[in-house]
Amino acid sequence: MILVLISIALKSLVIAGATLGLLELMKQRSAAERSWVAHVGLLALVLLALAPLVLPNWNLEAPALLGQAPTAEAMIQSGPPVTTVASAPLAAQDVPAVAVPAPPRFSISPAAAMTALYAVPAAILLFITFLALGRLITLRARADVLVDGHWLSALARAQRRMGFKHGTALLTSNELSSPISWGLMRPVILLNARAVEASGEAEAIIAHELAHVARMDWIKLLLARVATALFWFNPFVWLLAREAHQLREEAADDSVLAANISDTDYAELLVGVARHECPGLLLGAHGVAPSRKSLARRVARVLDGKSVRGPVARSFALGVLVGAVLVAAPLAALNLTPGGASTAAKPGTVGGSKASPAVSAAAPYYSATPPTDLPHIIASGVATSVQTAVAAVNPEKARQQARADAIADALATARDARADAIADAQDAAAEARTAIHARTGSDGQIDAIIEMKAAGVTPEYVNAMRSISPQLRSMPPANFAGMKSVGVTPEFARELAAAGFRNLDANDLAAARSVGVTGDYARGMVAAGIPPNLGDFIQLRAVGVPVQYVVKIRNSGVSVRNPDKVIEMWAVGVKPEDVRGMPATNRGLPASPPRPPNPPNPNVEITIDTDGG
Repeated sequence: MILVLISIALKSLVIAGATLGLLELMKQRSAAERSWVAHVGLLALVLLALAPLVLPNWNLEAPALLGQAPTAEAMIQSGPPVTTVASAPLAAQDVPAVAVPAPPRFSISPAAAMTALYAVPAAILLFITFLALGRLITLRARADVLVDGHWLSALARAQRRMGFKHGTALLTSNELSSPISWGLMRPVILLNARAVEASGEAEAIIAHELAHVARMDWIKLLLARVATALFWFNPFVWLLAREAHQLREEAADDSVLAANISDTDYAELLVGVARHECPGLLLGAHGVAPSRKSLARRVARVLDGKSVRGPVARSFALGVLVGAVLVAAPLAALNLTPGGASTAAKPGTVGGSKASPAVSAAAPYYSATPPTDLPHIIASGVATSVQTAVAAVNPEKARQQARADAIADALATARDARADAIADAQDAAAEARTAIHARTGSDGQIDAIIEMKAAGVTPEYVNAMRSISPQLRSMPPANFAGMKSVGVTPEFARELAAAGFRNLDANDLAAARSVGVTGDYARGMVAAGIPPNLGDFIQLRAVGVPVQYVVKIRNSGVSVRNPDKVIEMWAVGVKPEDVRGMPATNRGLPASPPRPPNPPNPNVEITIDTDGG
């Protein structure tokens, strides 16, 4: 995420800096042309923030100075706090330790902190823009329609000179200190009481505000506000937005002078209304009154008869737009990726070898692809800030959320373990079948035996497995490769059969062997009170729940017939002594909805051997 923000910052620096440099080279051009260049640059910045949503990524390895790709070991060590549960001593063989998320205290990673640090100011600036738009709606609702004939005539003449055929609302309000204008389809010119009384200035005021309306400057103003909100950290963007605003006003001044308004009279008007400047932060509209910083520049330009005041030629506008797209599009698609590491871990591998399929742990935060568009980054950062604030104010709620997350992760790990093990066994069997079916000719049967021998499946192995479970008697020889690949032996199958599971198929045997469910483990769970269900035992073993834990919880007075509740207790660290310390009336677990039955498997029939436990 940090590299994403650095990449966006560098790209915004290039676009804003290039636009400012081009404006400096175009000092002799008209204000309208320079304004067009400035706003195309602002548009490129906004599109830069949204482009990752639609453009393909062009990844470029970042220099080692900016960051390195974490190795597999570093990625594992940098994950969230976990509780490592060793294999139960009842297992017949070593089983990889299972990492179960513990309910950690609320903490924020450096990447999340950096995202929040960027997102909060951006969200505040965007919110202020929405407030400014809401204020315009309120002003229009409270304003009165101006019916003064002199002002209406001035509006009609200005519209005729500019060829502006859209209807424009002319309103008046006492809540303003100077005239403003905004809108597109239904534009509004809002005058204050003082301006209405100065009917001699009607031509100049109307011409200026109508120029803003005709040039769609209100949309350009909002564009500049969005750009500065998204790239608030970039001083070049603020300079570009300020210059764009100045150029919009200068272009409107040129339109006033083109309407045969005396330059000296208009300069006096600017000086007069400058004392009544409306605060622009909470007012998303253009006004006649210049800011004190831009007054001298505007007056000097109005009185300078040598200034170029022509409009924007279509060919010039099209050329600038096309050039901006050709530069900004590849720049927007460019993404910096971590570099400098010799090897990077791939999902499902550790140290270059395939990890055990027994456990499918919830993906840590670093494995998710970080968003590269600013709207999603802002949303993520604001959410992180809100969670941090809530945790600071109400730590109990944060602990409850951590507990819920830990339970969800543990249940997901348990339920995915069996599916992953079955999938791996089926893949191995499919590979063996494919290799066998690729053999053609009269020697196909001999080739099949050769292929099975290469996979470690011998006729003796096949006969022994078929004699243990009826489900295996009709299974093709190639399918035994899946069981063999995960270590299913005839001894292991006989052990499960002795525990009461005598009619298991290849998938159940592979899943049980992968997570370490042995006959002793199954008998111990049944004796502890868990109903006999191999799928439940696989889930319990996948997250490392030992038989002794279930026995002690049951002896503490809590029902353990629901395996999901046992997994929840194990995930959040409930100990038997914790249960014994509760009042007797509170020892029962909260009621939970009935568990859905396991999907019916016509190939599996589980029987219970009462003599064996």
